[in-house]
Amino acid sequence: MTDSSTYQFIDTPQALIPACEVLKQAKVLCVDTEFHREKTYYPQFALLQVGCNDGVYIIDPVAIKDLKPLWDIITDPNILKVFHAGRQDLEIILEHAGALPLPMFDTQVAAALLGYGQQVGFGNLVQRITRKALAKGESFSDWLRRPLTKQQMKYAADDVIYLMPIYQALKEELQAKKRSTWLDEEQAILTNPDTYHIDKNEVFWRVKGVNKLKPKHLAVLRELAIWREEQAQKRDMPRRRLIADEPLIEIAKRDTLNIDVMKRMRGLNEGVIRRFGETWLKLWQQGMDCPEEDRPKLSSRKSNTSGTDLRLELLDTLLRLKADEASISSTILANKSELSTLASWGNNPHGEPPELPCLQGWRAELVGNALLQLLRGEICLRLNPNTGLPVIDDYKGDATS
Repeated sequence: MTDSSTYQFIDTPQALIPACEVLKQAKVLCVDTEFHREKTYYPQFALLQVGCNDGVYIIDPVAIKDLKPLWDIITDPNILKVFHAGRQDLEIILEHAGALPLPMFDTQVAAALLGYGQQVGFGNLVQRITRKALAKGESFSDWLRRPLTKQQMKYAADDVIYLMPIYQALKEELQAKKRSTWLDEEQAILTNPDTYHIDKNEVFWRVKGVNKLKPKHLAVLRELAIWREEQAQKRDMPRRRLIADEPLIEIAKRDTLNIDVMKRMRGLNEGVIRRFGETWLKLWQQGMDCPEEDRPKLSSRKSNTSGTDLRLELLDTLLRLKADEASISSTILANKSELSTLASWGNNPHGEPPELPCLQGWRAELVGNALLQLLRGEICLRLNPNTGLPVIDDYKGDATS
């Protein structure tokens, strides 16, 4: 791919045509977007960068209203699209193109599977793989302001120029370590259109503090969160601009509520209460009137039976051993919640184990099956007298490491 001094800025439909002629011949496209969403519900699409070995293009979606010729190329199933941390890029493309840019390769996901860290930044990855330090000065630029500066242009071009060598290096490493199929599994959520659909009836689960509420208060929160989501979409404004999570929880957890009670709550001013207070009272009442069988319920807490904490420590040790062997972060393999669930199940490890990500797909092969074997007494951990480090033995005591 070219260097950052030879990109083309495209801000007219006429200039887009020859760019598309070049791009549609490529087998691999590197793609990035710039956007803002600090003041809006929906992302404000500000810039689209697309590059291949034959050209790098910075495309202005503010100036060019119809990008269909480009969307047809980006959604072409015969062209691989490369992103870094591409979830929000995919959200924008799905909204404007009407389809996801598949097939795809996310370099952040691939890097996590190769031991670079769970959410390694693009600049960090570029430096580690290409030994090139990228400029950081435009990270918080106003990408909607025109004209764009030369520094902004270079920064935007670099975001796709360096994607190509990063992609090539990670692809080769995945193949060498036989982890290419892992990437397909990890990207399953990203490549599913349902990921980008917001179910208004479920958004309350994302509210900070939801795990502290009783079922009747969860029913209230559900009504309030649905209202907030609908209003935020209608007004195209951030949810917190309407009402932040903290006062939303405070309203939901009340057993009695009126306007005077709201006025004594932090995070609610009188203007907002005058505007929405009566609506919130009605929503609160609807939630309180919800039949008990229809109330949301938190997952039951795992019982801390005798030996659970010890089992958790053993599981964590085994997890870290397997992660070290694979040169991968242990948190990618399993989180504390999963290990805790397994430790509780291990009190009586018979029948079907719980459904957990660490027991599915490549994670099961790498660590999940071993976690179950440990709980069932089929393998054990011991200290190697020569190194003082834990190793894994089968049940009969024959060293396996």
